[in-house]
Amino acid sequence: MQLPLAKLRLHVDSYNRLADDSNWNRFKSLHWEELRPDLLTQGQKDAVEFVTYVEDHLPGYFAEYQSLFPIEAEDITQSLHNRELFHFTVRWGLEEDRHAQALALYQYHAGIEPDRDRLEEKLIIENRKPFSIGFSNPVQVFTYTLLQEKATQLYYQSLSRVVEEPVLNRLLIFLTKDESRHFGFFCNMVEAFIEAYGEKVLPLIEEVTLHYKMPLHNTMQDYRRRAILMAREAPGYDRILPQKVLMRQLRRTGERLAELARPIEESIARMMAILRIPTIEDVA
Repeated sequence: MQLPLAKLRLHVDSYNRLADDSNWNRFKSLHWEELRPDLLTQGQKDAVEFVTYVEDHLPGYFAEYQSLFPIEAEDITQSLHNRELFHFTVRWGLEEDRHAQALALYQYHAGIEPDRDRLEEKLIIENRKPFSIGFSNPVQVFTYTLLQEKATQLYYQSLSRVVEEPVLNRLLIFLTKDESRHFGFFCNMVEAFIEAYGEKVLPLIEEVTLHYKMPLHNTMQDYRRRAILMAREAPGYDRILPQKVLMRQLRRTGERLAELARPIEESIARMMAILRIPTIEDVA
């Protein structure tokens, strides 16, 4: 189950057209001379350390995409599809790597970890651990990444509202904008699958939504406690909000595609019941 090449190319070109004009420099755009580490709380330092690990696992994420969408596929049609997707994946990987290195540089300059070699050693310990999305169907892979991108966008956005340290605040705004753009791409991809395959993809989307967990939840030591503490540093952050946003997007798709309105609403109702979500009406 894959998108027609022309449809995939449309979304990849649209993303890269926007991304090419949306750059910031991990070395120049963060003005280290303005850094005020004294304005950081210990909780904020811990949060920066935690999200650096999550962002820095990019080699695992990228390798997973290369494995799931190989250019050397036996079928030429599949190869063309995967090569087209690669135009997005490599750009997305570059931007996520920029996030990881910018956060690591922030740790170094702010004195959170003043020994850069030791910082890289700590990151590589997590980096070498295996990662798997847990799904191989393309629409499920994109649904998973949609939720991941929305979760990180919402977290950075919430954290930025309370961080007084100016350089970190600026960095969080850069990250928020990038993650929002990534979410938009994956949202378009999931919607395109619904347009192409109708209600048969809804159970696949449901499965991911109901079983979603953030990367590293099963590999990072003491992940659960650290994630709870991290969330406390970002007032207003709701860990279930990405699923609510996805359901709201599905509803908008149903409003646009009248023939799918009923199965989409039934799918949303099942997910809301299982996740004990009372309403998605207040979700933007």
